[in-house]
Amino acid sequence: MPHNMTVTIEEPLWDRMKKHHEIRWSAVMKDAVEDKLEALNILNKLMNKNKLSEMEIEDFAVRLGKKITKRR
Repeated sequence: MPHNMTVTIEEPLWDRMKKHHEIRWSAVMKDAVEDKLEALNILNKLMNKNKLSEMEIEDFAVRLGKKITKRR
């Protein structure tokens, strides 16, 4: 069952978004959530299998998230 979510966008960002009517911003946000959840899934797997510190794993997750974003 689909769920709705309300997101507050600050005015400067909203102004930039309005210039691109061709973009389905809800789809962009959905993709961003899916990417973040996948990164968190990988992070959880790493935490269960490795003896890395939480800070090292979080750093890896941030870098992984940036790489995923660059591929899109």
